[in-house]
Amino acid sequence: MAVEAHVAFLGPAGTFTHEAARVLCGPNARYDACSTIDAVFDAVRRKDAPNGVVPIENSTEGSVTQALDCLLAGDVRIAGEMVLDIVHCLASHAATIAEIERVYSHPQALAQCRRWLAANVPQARLVDSPSTAAAVRHAAGDHRGAAIGSRFAAALHGVPVLHEAIQDAEHNATRFALLAPHDAARTGDDKTTIAFAVHDERGALLRVLEVFDENRINLSRIESRPSKQRAWDYVFIADLEGHRTDGNVARALTVLEKKCPMLKNLGSYPRFRG
Repeated sequence: MAVEAHVAFLGPAGTFTHEAARVLCGPNARYDACSTIDAVFDAVRRKDAPNGVVPIENSTEGSVTQALDCLLAGDVRIAGEMVLDIVHCLASHAATIAEIERVYSHPQALAQCRRWLAANVPQARLVDSPSTAAAVRHAAGDHRGAAIGSRFAAALHGVPVLHEAIQDAEHNATRFALLAPHDAARTGDDKTTIAFAVHDERGALLRVLEVFDENRINLSRIESRPSKQRAWDYVFIADLEGHRTDGNVARALTVLEKKCPMLKNLGSYPRFRG
């Protein structure tokens, strides 16, 4: 995908988001690491960077709620997506795993590798880090330490990989969104993400879902999020097959504008085909 060569991403350098951004935008783009998901959205919103990359969904942990809440806030849309297999490596300057006394990583990565760690490095103390990339930086300066992170992060910080694919679940992938002020043009193989609210009455959600069925639109994902407007008030976020300019999708959205008290286009973009 051709994008402008300046990209904000959830950092620090060496995170899986950094790796995904390089796949989406190419190795020659200028990359600015941001400390939070909110900061990535702010960079795109303020036009400090024309594009941003954030994680939005994990195959085992579910949606990244902060990213969804930022999308709901408006002014930034999804212009692309990619799915990255999350392959955790054990990186260390130690000669053997028997010498490892500490294993650094993000709590989620530690949890995803807990059984492997218990079986292979039971002597090591597990130490939380703010990110897998930060963990590799810690391990770079601790010759009795190791980190769980990506091969990309290990190469970036010059830490040898002792073992690869140590995650307990065989299939672990994260979906990343390319952010921009505007969504992408139609390609013929697209997805659209929308947010909508329904009236607080019996059958309201069913009547909305019937609109998609009547227009032969497949929903690949739907979930609810607190609206943050008032207590116990929710909005729905859905991924649709098709571009917002496709005839059937455009017809459905026109109907929903009349049925729903709130309808927001969060972006149409090419479907990722890995």
